[in-house]
Amino acid sequence: MSREKRTVWLSLGANLGNRGETIREALRQIDAVLATRLVQVASFYETAPWGKLDQPGFINTAAEIETGLTLTELLHAMQRIELALGRVRHEHWGARTIDIDLLAAAGVVSDTEELQLPHPYLTERAFVLRPLMDIAPELVIKGRAIRDWYEQPAIRQQAISQAAEVSSPWPIRMIAACDKKGGIGRGGQLLARVPEDMARFKALTMGHIVIMGRRTQQSLPGGAPLGGRTNIVLTRSEAEIPGFIICHSLIELWQVIGKLAATNPARQFWCIGGGEVYRQLLPYAEAIELTQLRAEYPADTFFPDTNSQFVRQAAEPGPQASPVAKFISLRRRHGGPEQE
Repeated sequence: MSREKRTVWLSLGANLGNRGETIREALRQIDAVLATRLVQVASFYETAPWGKLDQPGFINTAAEIETGLTLTELLHAMQRIELALGRVRHEHWGARTIDIDLLAAAGVVSDTEELQLPHPYLTERAFVLRPLMDIAPELVIKGRAIRDWYEQPAIRQQAISQAAEVSSPWPIRMIAACDKKGGIGRGGQLLARVPEDMARFKALTMGHIVIMGRRTQQSLPGGAPLGGRTNIVLTRSEAEIPGFIICHSLIELWQVIGKLAATNPARQFWCIGGGEVYRQLLPYAEAIELTQLRAEYPADTFFPDTNSQFVRQAAEPGPQASPVAKFISLRRRHGGPEQE
């Protein structure tokens, strides 16, 4: 029998290693917890250390989840995620790979040795209140809304700023054309050029940011960037390619697209290939637009399997359906398995 769902707000922070990447992985693992669904996530914020000052700065965020677990079960699940990501509790307020705190739960007050809710420091810390402002400004804690707590002079004096990171755990969209077996290319070229697919690709990506690997960049006409779009190449080897932004790692990529998102939040980030870049970025994809070719082709490059992570939202027939292809929209499957 399924349990009654409860809304819970979490705080996440990291100040060791690849901080933003660790928080993204923590959010993905939270979303996979039994009977739990990630509802929304705040922007990422850069903050000074709290309590123990001789340590690196933090990236902090907040998340709203819906869960059928008891709060004690949820607490233990969060502690397991901390341990899985390398958290070791050496000292109070010390540096840590990841910290996940339960901040508040709808309709619940707890004051046990193991779990205090609302969190006793919730109303004293800008790095907790500012992310909560993004997702729950009207949440009432101790008789005041989060919005009002954040306006207190002692809070506004604490240094906090938008991090040079893209905030979403799934910031990427993908677009690809593949045959029935998932083949997407051969010899660095597309399997087929379908006019309807080309028109759909242009309509979806125009005005946005496209992310590609080196071989995909080389396959573009003349190796030139796609017009009307910001072009990013994810490559370990190339230092500079005229007309393209070069990123040598995922960490660099998040920093670049974080800055681009800050200048124009409406722009989307589209991964356009090839096979290795699709595999690298699939864990960060929220949506996939596929053109499924009706024929099979000899292919040497394939789109990664999506069956366990994505669900189909729409398929043909449609106004642009083609005799040689059909269009499919996939969205990430959120939430862990339901309890029996």
